[in-house]
Amino acid sequence: MEALGRFDRLEERILRLLEANSGIAAENKAMRDALADKAREIEALREKIDRLDKEKGAVKEKVDTLLARLDSLV
Repeated sequence: MEALGRFDRLEERILRLLEANSGIAAENKAMRDALADKAREIEALREKIDRLDKEKGAVKEKVDTLLARLDSLV
């Protein structure tokens, strides 16, 4: 009879471990998904920075051109 009780406790512990494992696996997947989202967000921000740097360069070039034209008028 005592062996049956020990077996029941063992079974209960195994079930708790399996439940914990399932929870950890779900949390792991959620974290991996969040990490992938952040990686995509970082890439989008890098592309935006590149685009803004190019725009900044174009604006600077136009301003320099206009200033040079103004200097030639004076």
